[in-house]
Amino acid sequence: MISLRCFIKIFGVVLVASLVIFKLNAFSQESKTFFIEKNKIVKGIDEIKHSELMLDYTVSASSLYLYKNNDTIIKAVKELEKNIDEMIENKTFQNEYSLIYGEILEYKKLIEKKIEYVYEFQSYNSAIKNSTMYLAMLLQQFSAVKRYKPSLYKKKFVEAISTIFLSKNSIEKDLVKNIDVDYFNSVDLHNDRLNRLNQMFTAHLRIFQKYYPKYNRVMLAILDPKTKDLLTDIDSKIYKISTKKLEDITYTLYVLIGFITLFTLFVISLIIKSERENIALNDLAQKLQENMRIDNLTQLFNRLKYDEDMQQNNFASFYLVNIDKFKYINDYYGTKIGDKVLQKVATVLNDIIKNNADLRLYRLGSDDFGILTVRELREPLEMEIFQYFEKNEINVGDFQFKISISIAYTEEKPFFENANMALKKIKSSSRIKFLQYSKAIDNKAQILQNIEKTKVLYNALENERLVPYFQGIVDVKSGKIAKYEVLSRVVNDDGRIESIFPYLQIAKDNKLYSKITKTILYKSVELFSKNDIAFNINFSIEDIMDDSIIAILNTIATENPKVMQNITFEILESESINDYNAIKTFIEDMKKLGAKVAIDDFGSGYSNFEHLINLDIDFIKIDGSLIKNVHIDKSAYNIVNLINKFAHESNIQTVGEFVENEEIYKTLQEIGIDYAQGYYFAKPEENIVPL
Repeated sequence: MISLRCFIKIFGVVLVASLVIFKLNAFSQESKTFFIEKNKIVKGIDEIKHSELMLDYTVSASSLYLYKNNDTIIKAVKELEKNIDEMIENKTFQNEYSLIYGEILEYKKLIEKKIEYVYEFQSYNSAIKNSTMYLAMLLQQFSAVKRYKPSLYKKKFVEAISTIFLSKNSIEKDLVKNIDVDYFNSVDLHNDRLNRLNQMFTAHLRIFQKYYPKYNRVMLAILDPKTKDLLTDIDSKIYKISTKKLEDITYTLYVLIGFITLFTLFVISLIIKSERENIALNDLAQKLQENMRIDNLTQLFNRLKYDEDMQQNNFASFYLVNIDKFKYINDYYGTKIGDKVLQKVATVLNDIIKNNADLRLYRLGSDDFGILTVRELREPLEMEIFQYFEKNEINVGDFQFKISISIAYTEEKPFFENANMALKKIKSSSRIKFLQYSKAIDNKAQILQNIEKTKVLYNALENERLVPYFQGIVDVKSGKIAKYEVLSRVVNDDGRIESIFPYLQIAKDNKLYSKITKTILYKSVELFSKNDIAFNINFSIEDIMDDSIIAILNTIATENPKVMQNITFEILESESINDYNAIKTFIEDMKKLGAKVAIDDFGSGYSNFEHLINLDIDFIKIDGSLIKNVHIDKSAYNIVNLINKFAHESNIQTVGEFVENEEIYKTLQEIGIDYAQGYYFAKPEENIVPL
């Protein structure tokens, strides 16, 4: 279909031709030669236009499709240069259009600069394509390794690859900034093959981050319309000069009629051809834009489309629908089956809302679907969704899945963030399936506080402001300090000293827990290697399962066996229950190295006397909740007395924590506790007093 713009161009050409035919009465051979040469020039300009469009198309195609190679680009460059040189060498053009000849020379300079960008594009495009293909191959290789990979790593791995392919297809340079390359560079997957694959993965991520901004810059420079605008201006001026020439030339009427007819048809064909090419390019651009907003797996709108729709600001509410424990389906049945389950769920949700024009469905994440409502619904949508999945199974080939759904709902913006908060609340409960967001569950303040704590922790580790403090452990009989417990402290920017306890979960979330343990361990060993003093150091299950920390302990035992013999590792009694075999192995290994082991917080609620029999431990530290009431609470007294007797019968020494006053101390003497620790004797201090 011919557009109005194209029709106007055709009508203009026909009108000019008709006026020339009716106004001119005489024609000559000279005018015939002029028009032949003029047609060559017009054709040459058109060929230049076409050549530049082909170059743009070839470069664009090369950036999107692998089958467009560099030879095709070079061929397009050569064709464009050839057409420009032919135009510049055209004598008629030099003589008859001398006023615009300089503009074609300027056009050539711009094209030469554009060609430089094309060759620069080839360099960056090759690197990006190779890395993109290699990343896809690495994804397959990672999947082939049947070894546990941390969930955060897998999440960031998939996010990184998704971001790369999205940025590659959208020519959006800012997306690559979101890739956390430093995380991949620092992560340890505890497997040589996985680590090698991760190193290659990180290297190609860096290649992509390095070259993509340059690639984006030259791509925009190549597609700059300045050269086309200049050529259009030249073409327009040629047309005006030619029209003026018509008024001064005399030709034979019948020859002119034939010539003008042919010329008109020729120009019309060029216009139609140009219009068709423009329509095709516009259709391609529109299709690419639409594909960017569609999820490839489910064919639903994606997060980009959701963000664009939210800018309209005319939505009343939002549902966030999540498949419960979808990870288990992927882990057990594989991602292909998992993808088909997602497609089925997407179809079900789409069928539920398809007859309601006030609802819009999106796929917003791996197993997250969003539904925007234009106005308040007459009936709750969640009931219809729950009823379907309660009554029906999802069939995928030979497999049937009973899908469980959680739904979060909000009427307060930002919709996705608030609904996600409500969804996390649902996931933390075993009873709730639906929850509407309210300010009562808003944890933005806690998130902000955690972000600030993360900064403090990072700064402390980077600037040597994570330090050990020491609290004396007293021999109950003599009342003198027998050894010290090492406690971690954070020194803030303003010099305030804080316990490490509020930062422990943040350290685990940010993969800093191991670094904290190593820092305190190194500093403690350095200090106590200069003093023959026994000391206790706290170890969690994360430390016990960390091969790099165990390697450090073996090195200490080899290089400084005296220090190792003075160490007592304090292990939380509740953690030993959760991972009994790992704790037992750790205790056996440490005893072989000469160290001692204590069970910490015994009696805090998970106590099991069987542990005292089966584990080769040296001490138990009775929990402070019992000790601080032992002098006034008969039940606490009896429990502490029972623990002490049982421990002594098993050749295990006892330690009472949280000794805050003399009455508690005397009660522990009466019971026969071996050691005591608390503010009654000493607060944690930065330095130790040699014994």
